[in-house]
Amino acid sequence: MRLSIIVTMAAAGLLAPAALSPLTADAATAAPAVMSATFLQPSSTTIGWQARQYQSEITLERAAGITGVIDQWTVDEDANQAYYPDAAGWYPRGGDMTDPLLTAAGQAGDTVWLGLANVSAWPPHAGDTAWLNNQLYVAERTADQLYGLYKSAPAFKGWYVPFEVSDQQLGTAADVAPLTSFFAALTSYLHTHDGGRPVMTSPTYEHLTQSPAQFAASVRSVLGSFDVINVQDSGGSGYEQPSDITHWFTALHQALAGTGSALWDDPDMFSAASHGGPMAPAQLQANLQAARGLVSTFSGFSFTTQMDPNVVGTPSDYNAYLAYERKQ
Repeated sequence: MRLSIIVTMAAAGLLAPAALSPLTADAATAAPAVMSATFLQPSSTTIGWQARQYQSEITLERAAGITGVIDQWTVDEDANQAYYPDAAGWYPRGGDMTDPLLTAAGQAGDTVWLGLANVSAWPPHAGDTAWLNNQLYVAERTADQLYGLYKSAPAFKGWYVPFEVSDQQLGTAADVAPLTSFFAALTSYLHTHDGGRPVMTSPTYEHLTQSPAQFAASVRSVLGSFDVINVQDSGGSGYEQPSDITHWFTALHQALAGTGSALWDDPDMFSAASHGGPMAPAQLQANLQAARGLVSTFSGFSFTTQMDPNVVGTPSDYNAYLAYERKQ
């Protein structure tokens, strides 16, 4: 589960459309416990940004070793808006986030994963095949349009599916088959259309309805068609400690090793202790270290809302992370 983002204080060469290599133990072990990517959630803070704001953001991120952006969605079905110049008759156009993000990222040599359509109330429909089929249509048409517009953009690396499944859906028998079919159909379409780029999603174990081994097995079974499974670490929840994160990711590493799905860690950068504000640097660092040797890449949710000095109003968290990152 993601925190809703509200206004706070105060992007190389064209990538080949091939799937990512399977996760190997060596690749996972070699990954330093630092973030190389971050999520970007459309919000009242970011929707109106132009290329210069993205250039500033990307400059700060690159100084901290972050060279990838996961644009969480490009169509907000709740707001009935598209954040790219979509086709007439699709969704009403909101602010265009996609053009300036891809432009700035491409100039910097960064990569961008483009999110598809999102609707926040999807979990109650997880077992509804007819509803999911309609969402499959929306996702495929959105991908068609985005690919038509941005297939030559150097930064465009892959797709992000923003239906972030939790242990609650994975542990509900009536949801498993419809979700497995939905995700398999969507990833199959994206792998065979629109450039065949890799596909990512970000599940979570936030409800604690399954053991680590059960969750890992469910992730492999239901989400095994994804190229990247970027698991939220729930470290900002207030009830998951670094030792817990290690248990979850050990099970996930064991379940996914040798498959075609790369395991990433998506650490929370917010904290319940700070009422959704930036996580204390020592906690973030400990949570990152907790998955060291178990994942191939670390992302983060999210640099913009929890670390950018221009958004959060202070450079302290950013400077603390810079000092940590440079020691790894």
